[in-house]
Amino acid sequence: MIRVDTTSFVPIYEQIRKEIVRLVAAGALKPGAPLPSIRDLATEILVNPNTVARAYRELERDGLISTRQGSGSFISAGASPDVEAERKAYLGRVFDAAIAEAGTFGLGAEDILTLFEERLRGGSRGSRKGRPA
Repeated sequence: MIRVDTTSFVPIYEQIRKEIVRLVAAGALKPGAPLPSIRDLATEILVNPNTVARAYRELERDGLISTRQGSGSFISAGASPDVEAERKAYLGRVFDAAIAEAGTFGLGAEDILTLFEERLRGGSRGSRKGRPA
């Protein structure tokens, strides 16, 4: 459910935090839904439990999750991020990373736009759900 990229320059605790926000925004995690325990999530994604704990602390500080001693962490009842804004922010980060990566290959804006349009039309991956025909 929660993915991290250990080769990324983004700290892992921040990736965990962003993944949980993304899952809430997408409706995959609803208010009241339990989160994996710190230890279980750390084991699942092969990171130090302190890293997961830091992500959970930040999410709690932001009001997205609540932690009940002895019961675990849950998505807060009032946790309803602006879904559209979260989606746009998430995809914006994905696009920014892709643009930066393309820049390392010397591609300019027009080349990147052409490549993006090819992918959007199906390119070499074929059609996928949600992709225009």
